[in-house]
Amino acid sequence: MDFNELISKYNRIFHFVSNKQIKDALDLLKELIEKCNNKDLKVQFENHYSTYQNILKYSFELGDDPEKEKVYGHLLKSITELADNVKEDIIVSNRLLSYYQYKSEIKKQHQLDEDESDEFVKQLEFEREIDQMLKSTSGIKKSEDSKREQRYRKSLINIFKIIWLTDTFKEAEIELVKKICSTKLLPWHDKCLIVSALTLSLLRHFDSNKVALLFEFYETEEHQVWQRALIGLTISLYLFDDRLSYYPDIVNRIKAYQGNKDLKKHIEAIIIQFIRAKETEKITKKIKEEILPEVMKIKSKLEEKLDLDNILSSKVISEKNPEWETYFKDSPDIYQKFEEFSAMQMEGADVFLGAFALLKRFDFFNELSNWFLPFYKENEIIAGALENIKEGFDVDQFVEGLERTSFLCNSDKYSFCLNVKHLPSMQKSMMTELFNMELKAMNELNQQDELINNTAKNKAVFTQYFQDLYRFYKIHPLKNEFEDIFKLKYHIYKSNFFKILIEDQSILRNIGEFFFEKGYYEDALEIFETLCCTEENFELFEKTAFCYQQLGEFQKAVDFYHKAEITSKNKLWLLNKLAYCYRKLELFEKSIEYYKQAEKLDPEDLQIQAYLGQVFLDMDDFESALKYYFKVEYLSPDNHKIQRPIAWCSFLLGKLDTAKKYFEKLISKEDNKNDFMNLGHVEWCLGNKQKAIENYSLGIKKSNMDFDWFARVFEEDSKYLVKLGINPFDVPLMIDYLKIYLKE
Repeated sequence: MDFNELISKYNRIFHFVSNKQIKDALDLLKELIEKCNNKDLKVQFENHYSTYQNILKYSFELGDDPEKEKVYGHLLKSITELADNVKEDIIVSNRLLSYYQYKSEIKKQHQLDEDESDEFVKQLEFEREIDQMLKSTSGIKKSEDSKREQRYRKSLINIFKIIWLTDTFKEAEIELVKKICSTKLLPWHDKCLIVSALTLSLLRHFDSNKVALLFEFYETEEHQVWQRALIGLTISLYLFDDRLSYYPDIVNRIKAYQGNKDLKKHIEAIIIQFIRAKETEKITKKIKEEILPEVMKIKSKLEEKLDLDNILSSKVISEKNPEWETYFKDSPDIYQKFEEFSAMQMEGADVFLGAFALLKRFDFFNELSNWFLPFYKENEIIAGALENIKEGFDVDQFVEGLERTSFLCNSDKYSFCLNVKHLPSMQKSMMTELFNMELKAMNELNQQDELINNTAKNKAVFTQYFQDLYRFYKIHPLKNEFEDIFKLKYHIYKSNFFKILIEDQSILRNIGEFFFEKGYYEDALEIFETLCCTEENFELFEKTAFCYQQLGEFQKAVDFYHKAEITSKNKLWLLNKLAYCYRKLELFEKSIEYYKQAEKLDPEDLQIQAYLGQVFLDMDDFESALKYYFKVEYLSPDNHKIQRPIAWCSFLLGKLDTAKKYFEKLISKEDNKNDFMNLGHVEWCLGNKQKAIENYSLGIKKSNMDFDWFARVFEEDSKYLVKLGINPFDVPLMIDYLKIYLKE
């Protein structure tokens, strides 16, 4: 059995449990247990199977058991926990993933008991205390200082691995983490590392004790630490959402935070940042797989041929209602001030991912825990990387500024410093000086915002940690051995823990608005439709309709636009949208009706005139279309794009001289392959075969010799050519003539 097959069956077990198909779940679990080395797992399975048989017997054969539901709930919990353990046993015993080696080492070296966990922490505290004392004492050899630091780091890395690779925490591991959480002697950055280990451990193997410990780190309110703990909790509780009902202690702990405004605000920020961290990949995927295919489906061949959408501006159809409130404009957000430098990155999109991806090959990143290590100025790795910079450069100030800045994540800060270490001295000095200037400017903005409130500081930590996680899951050599959290769906707002914690709908509305502003219309739509069921709000109706329009579901868009019609503040905008959707539904009379209403409100709007022309063109009423296109040309003589539909309508009406004049004027300003083909049609119908061939040839050359395109469009247009006097016998001959003539 390979890893993918294992995970597939493992996930099916959870699917069966969720759907209360317990017999199917047990059958599949039994199949996996046959692959296990641990005989205890088989004993546990037999006990669970026996319990389920008893539940069935008491339900249908013997007297009904009043405790049946309670026993049943406990059984479901036990089956999921057994499935977790079976999966891990198969991975380790069959060496399906690389980390089994670490796990075996940890198991041999560190069988913790409660006393040993206490010693672990005391040793760390002692070494840290001694370190601080000796650093303030002169005469200590640098080599001794370095060795002491190395011992400390090694101990911390071992603890990281113990936490990460322990499946189910026993008392020793619980005490170890609790003591690290509560001690005042360990610095914030080392506690952050432990929180990351705890999060990785929980994501790898569910354990309610790990959830409780993350809550404890959150409740310490130690800056940098609690933000990471809350991110770990949010992602983990979402990932294991189906299990929460089996753990009343976790549910009660979440309920204890109901009404906590700060926590709600932080959860909202985390969900939005989680979406932002995935944004670049999401946008690329959406354009490639969803938007472009849909556009190509609904865009008529005629529109493409005449470039109708660009007569005035393509902006109007996708233009959002200017009356809509921008939900985030009044929120103090540090990243809005950085638009000049890197707006996308400051929102959370990884614009630096490509630049730093190749800089994760330093030995530093061979240690898995270092991918999560916060950047801090005291780290001796940094001191070693930035030594030998020219005299007069304040390295301490530079590193302090680098630590404080939020426009690079921790992982990239280490990459930058390690890269500088390997540069020639002149380049090293130039790069650090230039970077220092940028740091100062960015940190000045940072400080101004942080003086206003703590929101910016918290958001900066959320952003940086998400980017650290993103790099780990996307770049780490073992990335395929971890379930990529950034491939999870966005539906945290649907989860049980979110519903327990967030009662008011303003946060749900904000998440919907964020989806909407970023163009994730399917996700926004799901939220807006939910909200529309609970409140009558014309703006929600408009935005729901707009989402449907952008997704090409024009009938549903029309339905919601009509709901907004009575109370809409921007009547003209709404009329244009209704007219557009009716045109896409090929209800041309209704489209004209709404465009005419819009025309009354704004007679000088050339876009309305152009789209009226387009509707008549769709109806093959070329005379009426031409009337509107001429009106646009008269009112906007510098708009040469309007010449294209004028020329085409003139051609279809047999006004060949007019068509020729307009196509030639258009080609003198701009040209495309369709313009040359259309002028070729006109010349042929005028009897100018050689000029027709010249223009057809130019069109084919413009298409990069795409003869398939030429033949397809030519055949589509043949009905117009025949109507204007071309012998149908000559049409395929012309196509072949050009193929032979141009290829030779």
